[in-house]
Order: sequence, then structure tokens, then C-alpha cells
Amino acid sequence: MIYVTGDTHGEFMRLDAIEFEAQANMTKQDYLIICGDFGYGRETKVQNNWFDWLEKRNFTTLWVDGNHENFDMLKQIEVDEWNGGNVQFIRPSVIHLMRGQVFTIDGCKIFTFGGARCHDIQGGILEPDDPRLEEKLHASRLLSIPVRVDHVSWWKEEQPIEEEMAEGIKNLAAHQNQVDYIITHECAADTKKELFPDEYDPHDHLSPYLQKIKETTDFKLWVFGHYHDNMEINDREVLIHDQIIRIW
Repeated sequence: MIYVTGDTHGEFMRLDAIEFEAQANMTKQDYLIICGDFGYGRETKVQNNWFDWLEKRNFTTLWVDGNHENFDMLKQIEVDEWNGGNVQFIRPSVIHLMRGQVFTIDGCKIFTFGGARCHDIQGGILEPDDPRLEEKLHASRLLSIPVRVDHVSWWKEEQPIEEEMAEGIKNLAAHQNQVDYIITHECAADTKKELFPDEYDPHDHLSPYLQKIKETTDFKLWVFGHYHDNMEINDREVLIHDQIIRIW
């Protein structure tokens, strides 16, 4: 079995036995995929306790990265191969599915691509060593203009590099551009323009890339997160947030 849910941001109570009743009949050979903004942040006792809690669930937790992960910390984790693609093990059964990979999981093929452009940075990106940092943060709160701090609450790695995008194209080609499912944090450009025209940014190179994937890949279902809503867009695209749906 494979289930999918949206952004968790480090809070996983929707995955407890009461909220997610299906896990009573699941094993570690069954999977729950989180569509980005998993919540890989600072190394804290609270975060580690949550990851240990996930490790004790009846299922294996898989996740693609969002735009709010701590990419400085992710870089420090060894990359392994698992089920045909590159991953990072946070715990033995809590696994980061890296960008541009095709995995064969429970008999189906899944293409994954994390990342997205932050849409809550109207006030810009501040430097952590700025002597006026606290003053600027205080002003942003007073004016309700969101800002981010580089390497603290924002990372340039939220957007993919050319090598990651090229690897995605190469890996899909190795599977004749045919997969069962596509799991991402961001969506394709035409979907974004239709649903969230105010969010579309011409400087964003990820959604146009995903548009290319959409136009050249044969797939059954594409599930993405990022926009904190639950919506069946059409018979092949689903936006997910706090719902948990079974796809396999």
C-alpha cells in the first residue's frame, strides 16, 4: 500500500493511529509519502523525538524536500541507493527521496522531484550577520511583510540546479518516460498559472521544468503539496495538504 499526504512542517500528529487509522493494517513494506516541507530543520531534541516516533510507526515514511528544509544539514547526510534511486536515510524507515529519481516501490514506478520557490519573502532575504537584523525582523513583523534569513529560514537550494534537472530527464528516459506516479512539492507551470496566478514568478525555473516533465512523461497521477489546500484538479493531478489518500 502507498499513501500520500502534504506538507507536515515537522508536526506529524495526523500520522498517529487515531488520525491515520489505515496504519493498523500496514507494515514497514507499506509506505506514506509526504509531498515536501517535511520539516527537516535544526538539530533539536524535539525534532529527533519526532523522527524516532515516525520510525516506530507501522509504515515506512518517505518524503520529498520542500522549500523549507534545512539544506545545510541535508548536505551532511550520506546518499545511498534504494529501490532504484538516490535517497538519504534519516532513520531506517524515514527516507528522503531525492530530486529527479525514479523509484520502483511496491511494484509501481514513482518519479520524485522536491523543491519550490518561497512565496512568503516579499520583504526579501536578510543576511544572518547583518548588524540591523533584529531591527529589520521587528519591522517586518510590525508591517506584516514576511522576510527570510539566509541559512536560517531560507536556502538557495530550495530551487534545483541544472544537474538535478538533467538527472531527472535522464532517469525518466531510462524508463521510456513512463511512470505510474509523480510526487513533487511544486506543480507544473500551466497548473500553477491556472490555480495560483498571483504565485507565478517568471524567475522560477522549477515549474517550467515540471511543465516539460508533464508534457513528455506518461503517468497515471501527479500529487503535489506546497499550497496548503486539498484539491482534485483533474483526473491526473491532485493538490494535497492535510488529507491522506491512498494511491496504490
